[in-house]
Formats: sequence, C-alpha cells, structure tokens
Amino acid sequence: MTTAVVLRGGPERTVRPIVAPVTAVVGFFGVWCLVALAFSSTAIVPYPWTLVSQIVADWNLIAINTASTMRVAASGLVAAVAVMAPLACLCLVLPVSEPIIMRVALVIHVIPFVAIAPILLVSLPTDMSRTVIAALQVYFPLLVGLLLGLRSADAASLDVVTASGGRNLARLRHVRAASAVPQLVAGLQIAVPAAVLGAVISEFFGADRGLGAIIVTAQQSFLIDRTWAIAIFIGALAAVGYGIVTLLARVLVPWAGQGAGVGTQIAGTETSPLRPIPSLVAGIVSVILLVGFWQSLRSVFGLPAFFTRTPGEIWTFLFAGNPLSGAPAVKFWEEFGRGLSQTLLDAAVGFITGTTIAIAVAILFVAAPPIGRAFMPVAVVLRSVPLLALTPLLMLMFGRGLLGVTVLVTLVTFFPTLVTVMTGLKTVPAGAIDVVRASGGSTLQTALLVRLQYALPSITAAARIAVPNALGGALLSEWLATGKGIGQMLTRASITADYYTLWAAGVLVVIVALVAYAVIGWLDGFVQRRLGIAV
Repeated sequence: MTTAVVLRGGPERTVRPIVAPVTAVVGFFGVWCLVALAFSSTAIVPYPWTLVSQIVADWNLIAINTASTMRVAASGLVAAVAVMAPLACLCLVLPVSEPIIMRVALVIHVIPFVAIAPILLVSLPTDMSRTVIAALQVYFPLLVGLLLGLRSADAASLDVVTASGGRNLARLRHVRAASAVPQLVAGLQIAVPAAVLGAVISEFFGADRGLGAIIVTAQQSFLIDRTWAIAIFIGALAAVGYGIVTLLARVLVPWAGQGAGVGTQIAGTETSPLRPIPSLVAGIVSVILLVGFWQSLRSVFGLPAFFTRTPGEIWTFLFAGNPLSGAPAVKFWEEFGRGLSQTLLDAAVGFITGTTIAIAVAILFVAAPPIGRAFMPVAVVLRSVPLLALTPLLMLMFGRGLLGVTVLVTLVTFFPTLVTVMTGLKTVPAGAIDVVRASGGSTLQTALLVRLQYALPSITAAARIAVPNALGGALLSEWLATGKGIGQMLTRASITADYYTLWAAGVLVVIVALVAYAVIGWLDGFVQRRLGIAV
C-alpha cells in the first residue's frame, strides 16, 4: 500500500510544477496565433515562427546593437538607485523633506518624455543624456516602492529602538532597512524593464546605434516583421533582467516576500501626517525649488531662448495672451479645456482598466504561485515592448478611438501595479493567514479576506505610480495616433514651434497630475481610517 502511494504521488509532484509553465507557453502562443490569424489580411501581426525566423536573419544586427542599449540601461538603473535610495531614507529621517521630494519627483515624472528628451540631448553630453533619460524611466516607481517598504517596519522592533534612546536614524539603520527589502526587490523588478525601455527611448532621438535606433529605422521603412521582432527581443531582454533580480533575491534575501512578523503594521500606516505649518512650509519650498529650477534652464544651464520659456513669460501668456501672435488668452484656455477633458477620459478609463486587471491578476498569482511564475515573464514582455514604436500598429489593430487608447494605457499601467500589489499581498503577518487557514479557508479566501486588506497601502502606492503613467500613456496615444486631447495640442505646438502653447500646456498637465496624486493620497488616508488601520 505504501509503495503504491509513493508511485502515485511521486510522478504527480514531478509533473505538477511543469504543467503551469507549459500551459502558459502553449496558451500564449495559441492566443498570438489567433490574433495573427485575425489580422492576416493586413499583415499587421506576424505569426510567431515568422518573428523567430526574422530574429535569426537579423541576429548580427541585433547583437551588435544590444550591447549599446544594455550599457545605457545599466547606467540609468545604477544612477536611479544611487539617487533614490538616499532620498527615500531622508524622507524617513527628516519627515518634512518628504512632501518636497515627492512633489519635485512627481513633477519631473509627469513631464512628457517626448518634450524633455530633445532638451536633454541638446543640453548634456550624448552618453550622459541617454543615461539620464533611462534613469527618468526608473526613479519614480523605485522611490515610491522604497518609501512603502521603509514604512512597513515591525512596530515592536521600532518601539525597542525608541525605548533604547534611538531616534529616526537609528530606526532606519536597525529596523526599517531590513523591512524595506521586499519592496526594494519589487522596485528593482519594475526598474529593470523600465531601464531597458528608457534606454530604447533615448535611442529614438537621433542615435546611430542601439536597439531603439534600428527599431525606428525599421518602422520608418515599413518593415513590420523586423519592427515586431526587435520589440519582442527587447521585451525578452527585460524579462531576463527581471528573472535575474528575482533569482538574486531568492539567493541573497530568501525571506523577502515570504510573509511578515506578527507585529508588522500595514505598510505605510505608521507615519503620521505633518502638522499644518510644516506642511505649508514644505509646499512653499517645493514651489520655490520647481520655479527656481525652471527659471535656471535659461539663465544657468544656457538653454536657447528660442524654445525655452520662463515662468514669467508663461504667466503673461496664460492671462494676457500670446505676445507673438496677439491671440487672446481665452483662446488657449478654451482649447486646453476641450483637450483636457478628452485626455482625462482616456487616462481614467485606461487607469481603471489596468488597475482592476492588475489587482485581479496579482490575487490569482499569489493564490496560485505556479501560475504566477509561468505568466509573469509574459507580463514583463508586455511592459517592456517599446510602445512608442508599436503604437501606430496597435492603433491599426484596435482602432484610433477609446478602445485603442485604453489598450495602450492599460499596457503602461498594468505591470507596475501588478508587481507592487503582489508584494503587498505577500507581506502579511503569518498569524493572520494561519487564522483563516485554521478556520478551513482556502488560499483564494486567504488572499481576498486577509492579504487584500493588508495590501491596501500597496494598492494606493501602485496607483500613485500608475496615475502619472496613465496620463503619459494617454498623451502618447493622442500624440501618435488619435489626434485628440492635450497630446494633439502638444504635437501641433511642437510642429509649428509655438513654444508658448507647448510650455503652458505642459505646465498645466503637471498641475493636473499633482492634483490627481493628492486626491489619491487623501483617498488612501480616508480608506485606512474607515477600515481602522490608520494611525
């Protein structure tokens, strides 16, 4: 009898881990073939074997240019980590600095990269400018994730340090640094694909080498198979990077993401908000820093006056009209109002869709780890495909209306939300999980009843990353495809060299993003207070 059990159980345990990856691969290629078949008359989507043969045929070209892209991606990733880790620690050691750092970081993050990339390339040496562009794709989700992790410290451990006379710096060194490791891993898992994508984007603007340069050339030459092949190869590179980070985390910090101690607070709830006066001071300092940096673009960094507008010039334009054309200010405001309503609709629908799907998938991946391990590479590839090059093809597939825009914005917001929420779902006190399991609860019930509540701050942190991304995705789709909204307004202003409109619209978009970010923060506090988990 015992032998029979072993014989029946052994193969099952051997085969079961293989089933999910095989199913994932077969399912992915099956869906891909169906999509290619549906668009076979237009040849927009090639079959998988066509792309494989294209990659083989172009292998020498791809291999030569991969080294350049990966060098830029690595330097951008290192630069972002080197700057963001100290800033995140500073936010905890000196709480009054957090709103200043976050506002400045958010403003830089929501500036459309299609507007800032040419300026960086003109202002900085070539290699440095490409490193900065890659780092700009990485730093914001990394900063948000690190802050979330630093706040998910064990309450009892913090009390021990405090009772021993330790202050914020001692808490950071002895407790918070260790508690931030899971979110640091999650941040790096997001950052690696973002760094690859940022390196590719930096090569879109006049580079003579790199995967971004050859994909632009292929797109301009209407070489659809080559465009898809390089895009998928870029996604595969990012997936490899994600896998390396995951493997290193399991070897070096195997406890990360395996659950939290009994005394662990819900991440992000233990930091009290600033009092009114420090908060007001932080807001004033943030404005001074941002306006001062803006003013210095011309006076300190020496950017040409032809395409640079100062704060005073934009203020005059917004309320007195265009000094060059004589157009009244009301004309700009009417156009901006119409465009903003369209852009907000595009961004909101894509944000809600991407966030909803990402949370559902995160719960599924945590409840069924084999499925998560099997399908996560697909999610990484989807995040890392350079949408700037593939947007026209996606719009041909899904149309130039709301559906096409929603697909693009969903692709932009899905992956960071997925990774951030999964980390929150995993870092739950083991005792809370044991209670549900002892009551006969299933893994799925545990995820829904316990993990999801503890992951609420992770969800709001993911939303803080996703909202600027959704806005940027909406602007990208409007710029390249739909011809509507603020994206179209920025495109027309760029083509006609109307830098007053370009700068004014860009500044107002940044203000809209800041307001949306503040609303999410308020909702975060409101939900936590209603659930009784806020301090």
